Amino acid sequence: MYVVSTFSKALTEIDRAHNIREFSTALVKHERQLRKAERTIFLQKAAAEFYLRFVSSFEENIRAGESWGYATTCNAVSREAGGLMGIQACERMAARVSQLDNARIKQIGIRALSLFASSFARRSSVTECRNGTIRIAEFCRDHSGAFQELHSQNLTMLVSGFSNWPEDAACREATIAIAGEVIRRAARLSELTQQGMTRLVNGFSQWPEEEDLRKATVAIAGELVRRAARLSSFTQKELAKLVNGFSKRPEEAASRQATVAIAVEVLRRADWLTSFTQQDLAILVNGFSKWPEDGHCRQAAVSIAGEIFRRAAQLSDHTRQGLPNLVSAFSKWPEEAACRQAAVALAREVLHCDAARLSSYTQQGLVSLVNGIRKWPEEQAFRQAAVALAREVLYRVAELSHFTQRDLANLVSGFSKWPDEAACRQVAVALAREVLCGAARLSGFSHEGLASLVDGFCKWPEELPSGQVIVAIAGEVLRRANRKERLADFTRQDLASLLNGFGKRPEELASRQAGVAIAGEVLRRVDRDGALSGFTHEELTSLVDGFSMFPGEAECHRALAGTTRELKSHGLQLR
Repeated sequence: MYVVSTFSKALTEIDRAHNIREFSTALVKHERQLRKAERTIFLQKAAAEFYLRFVSSFEENIRAGESWGYATTCNAVSREAGGLMGIQACERMAARVSQLDNARIKQIGIRALSLFASSFARRSSVTECRNGTIRIAEFCRDHSGAFQELHSQNLTMLVSGFSNWPEDAACREATIAIAGEVIRRAARLSELTQQGMTRLVNGFSQWPEEEDLRKATVAIAGELVRRAARLSSFTQKELAKLVNGFSKRPEEAASRQATVAIAVEVLRRADWLTSFTQQDLAILVNGFSKWPEDGHCRQAAVSIAGEIFRRAAQLSDHTRQGLPNLVSAFSKWPEEAACRQAAVALAREVLHCDAARLSSYTQQGLVSLVNGIRKWPEEQAFRQAAVALAREVLYRVAELSHFTQRDLANLVSGFSKWPDEAACRQVAVALAREVLCGAARLSGFSHEGLASLVDGFCKWPEELPSGQVIVAIAGEVLRRANRKERLADFTRQDLASLLNGFGKRPEELASRQAGVAIAGEVLRRVDRDGALSGFTHEELTSLVDGFSMFPGEAECHRALAGTTRELKSHGLQLR
């Protein structure tokens, strides 16, 4: 009888409320007391009352200093339990906030605005909610001094709201200003709740290129490391979101330390991985893959791989991006049997996809799949998946100009693992033509990207477009060799791969000239003792094979002698 009477009393109080202050007070009080079923009915009733009785008087009540009541009510009814009327009330409030001038929005107060931002973010697909949040972001950007009076919870609400629209300049700039406040409070980050830490890291990750957001994320990562012993209280979703955020800053030691701490916690929960959602597991392993050399990240990834393999029958439930991310992540540990088994199961899921589902993968998803499965070329499932993916890329041949240079290089490198497959050869020809059509884009390829293209196209030497691309890349390498730094920023592997490819076209002037340029760079790396330290056996062998294709070039002859001597000094034999 107590619950029933409480429920009746709650409905009566909101019915009899004379103003928004009385209404919001009753709403907040009873929302916390009611059980789930009664709370849903109560919130939907409150949403209808709010929409019909109070929303239209919002501007008038701002002047009366009653903004807080509107903010707390909107925050309550905009949740899922508020139903359709809660959605409509939230949209109407957002529309009104979006139209406020600076004087009026300042009267609302920054604390109330943080609640509005949090409410509107729940309806991120609605134009009114987007516009309302952007208006709040504009105010916050221009009045960032007000952040000092805010509790950390309000800061997290604002970031959580703004991060739903990362493409908007005002949302980005306001978030940068909040990051500045977080940095200012670096010594007091112990005040952050675990939910607050998660929201900030997740929100800041929407703009990984921003320096202040990087600094704020690093500060929070340091705080999480200090709390490592308390990670057991974090939910699975919170751990996943934190790893996702930290993985956007893989170069930061604090990001790595925080992620390793989370990996240790995931390992502690290894027997309960069945309680993790598919999405959380995918996010975690994708984050751990940013530090593949760390033992804890490796072990956590292996545990997750085992869980993914046990869920093989449910792999169709993964999102379009989730499955490619898993394959890409597991490929960072190709020698781990569990990672290979999970990747095989994922590849078989790709094979089970009909044409309609394959066509639903994004360009990045296709590239991630190809780039991942190439680590196990001997597996039949991966060969079959590669053929299916090659056919899908061929279906999209008219869209190849939309792929980035990195994507094109990864596709060529991936499909080259199965050069005898007709579909892989056909797609390689199409990719070669795309690179040739946009030859000016070669300047946008990284050194590694150029090396991947050459190394890949060499697998089809009989194809004219492949040879033409290699010659074009030789010209690009020559252009870079004429820079002040010459080829000093090319890795040893890049130099070896490029030379090996140019050696397949020794009759071409550009190939010979590029070979000479690489020879000069290799000779510059000879130390005082005449040794070429750092080059692997495979790299040295590729250099020897490459230089030997240009016997008439003095520089290549000298480099050939040096690399041959280095091989022999290690007691290694030429192939």
